Amino acid sequence: MPVFSFSARHAALCAACLAATLFLPCRATAFSAAADNVGGYSSQVLNQILRVWHQPAGARGTALAELTIEPSGALSGCNVLQPSLSPAADAALCAAAQNAAPYPYPPFGAQTRVSLAMAYGPDGAAGQNTTAPAPSYADSLRDAVTPHLILPQGLSGSWTTVVELLVQADGSLKSSRISHSSGNAEADAAVMAAVLSPGAFPPPPGRTEQRVSLSFTLSAR
Repeated sequence: MPVFSFSARHAALCAACLAATLFLPCRATAFSAAADNVGGYSSQVLNQILRVWHQPAGARGTALAELTIEPSGALSGCNVLQPSLSPAADAALCAAAQNAAPYPYPPFGAQTRVSLAMAYGPDGAAGQNTTAPAPSYADSLRDAVTPHLILPQGLSGSWTTVVELLVQADGSLKSSRISHSSGNAEADAAVMAAVLSPGAFPPPPGRTEQRVSLSFTLSAR
């Protein structure tokens, strides 16, 4: 049976700089992003985990974990490929992944591997001391958009918007649309504003036009 791999990146950041602008409590604000080239399955997995995951106090650094999901949606493995500075937090991440199962059926009815990068705490980025796997083109687009995400003032709850981008051979954006609304107009507008902010993206691999699905979750509690 073939195994399909997708990637998802999650940045659970204490929004100190955003709080100064949006007047939101630092400990309560975060955003996360996930990307893949085939229908957003990794985003679905990430969002289920976010519902049950809580960052342990004092956690620092970034962990890279790989989940193995069976055709039934059951989780059969969680391996920490790159540990953070807080082993207990890494264990809590895998525990949350187990508690969030079962997941939706993977695409093509095949066993699927999903990669998650979890950044802990306000200085989580400083904990990255090893080289992460080479990003996909969708990851590159997500990385270009994420710095432009601004949480709407007064946002509460967790809202996931999925956008579909059509990028031309030179990296210019031919079209963009919301393929799945979060149900919150302000969250959707914030994501679309971020998508349009970079202007141009890195050219697609092979300099061929590419359609990519990106999922962004804005959350504030």
